Amino acid sequence: MKRVLSHPLTGRLCRLLLGGAFVYANTTKLLRPDEVARLIYGYRILHPDLINLAGVVFPWIEFIPGVLLVIGILPRSAAALLGGLLAVFIGAAALVMMRGIDIGCGCFLPIFGDRVGWPMIARNSILMLFALQVIAWPTSLLPGRRR
Repeated sequence: MKRVLSHPLTGRLCRLLLGGAFVYANTTKLLRPDEVARLIYGYRILHPDLINLAGVVFPWIEFIPGVLLVIGILPRSAAALLGGLLAVFIGAAALVMMRGIDIGCGCFLPIFGDRVGWPMIARNSILMLFALQVIAWPTSLLPGRRR
């Protein structure tokens, strides 16, 4: 199993899937910080004074590491940041579910039907496994960058 997990092709696939998911999810969010702020507000976790700032900043915090992963620059750092964000998202989803709040997750803005729930937690857990693979065995498209 370690042989499969540490194979460069597995690393590239995990890197591209994780990075691609965050690039895709945030391409629309970068153009709609007002909608992102509205969705963040629905979680009822952040102080209202921070919602607008979060609506502007969070998409960039997700988009830039996603691009770095797709390109293959600083894959371990980018995957660690995205893995940490995924852990926060899973925790936020669990908190919202425990509170009984029924909201859209805001993960992929064009797909508004995506609700906070177990499917979202499962998807984020799988993406976190991709991040862990990239952290353990980083790969790059650049020559001589495999560790």
